[in-house]
Amino acid sequence: MTRDSRLFPCGRIANLLSRREWLCRAGSGAGMIGLASLLAEQGLLAAPQADSPSDSVTSMRPRHGQFAGKAKSVIWLFMEGAPSAVDIFDHKPELDARDGDTTNIQAFFGNPGPLMRSPFAFKQYGECGQWVSDQYTNVAKHVDKMAFIKSCYSESNDHVPAIYQINSGLPRPGFPTAGAWVTYGLGSENQSLPGYVVMGNAQGAKGGPHNWGAGFLPSTFQGTLFRSQGTPVLNLNRQPMITEQDQRAQLDLMAELNDEHMRRHARDA
Repeated sequence: MTRDSRLFPCGRIANLLSRREWLCRAGSGAGMIGLASLLAEQGLLAAPQADSPSDSVTSMRPRHGQFAGKAKSVIWLFMEGAPSAVDIFDHKPELDARDGDTTNIQAFFGNPGPLMRSPFAFKQYGECGQWVSDQYTNVAKHVDKMAFIKSCYSESNDHVPAIYQINSGLPRPGFPTAGAWVTYGLGSENQSLPGYVVMGNAQGAKGGPHNWGAGFLPSTFQGTLFRSQGTPVLNLNRQPMITEQDQRAQLDLMAELNDEHMRRHARDA
């Protein structure tokens, strides 16, 4: 592992700390704890933002941002299995020049073989001059209305970690996804429906629910999967072998256990 690997944030790829580095980080952290205590004593800490005193971290109430919002909804289209970027909008003249060159690139299945240029021709369109493949001439008419982000990359050459990274920013599972962060930050106008829904395909996305999970955020902010076949949302209907009285008894027991747990841990926020 090279020193350059430390450029990745959040410890995704990092070297082991030396003793000097560990002492520096630990000392800095202790100093920040002391600073926070001093600021709190002087009333200089920022007040927590909340729409009302009753708001909590799990509240789904709409939250007002710093600026007035214009968007009414967010639709995140993650089309797994789409064509390669070099066959759509990402023209690679250097790849054309090096077509057939061998490389020592190693994927999880070994060397993928020589470089291969896109089989499609590219032209520039619109005032922005965006390069577009000859397979998307109709889309090319609207390039001035679109935003092309070409700085995205993956830290893994395996599909599942790469999918985690595009949905959560990290190639490992267990972190809040884009939908969870949006719901956490903005809340929801409807308190009786899920924070957001996921329209999955019949086979399910690679990596499963981690792609719409809440990670370390409260589960209130995770997505709810809607299925295209059978029951759209699981566990909404009582199972045939369970009577209404049985279900009521189960729910009452869980509520009683939860209340008892809260009483025993009253000081734990």
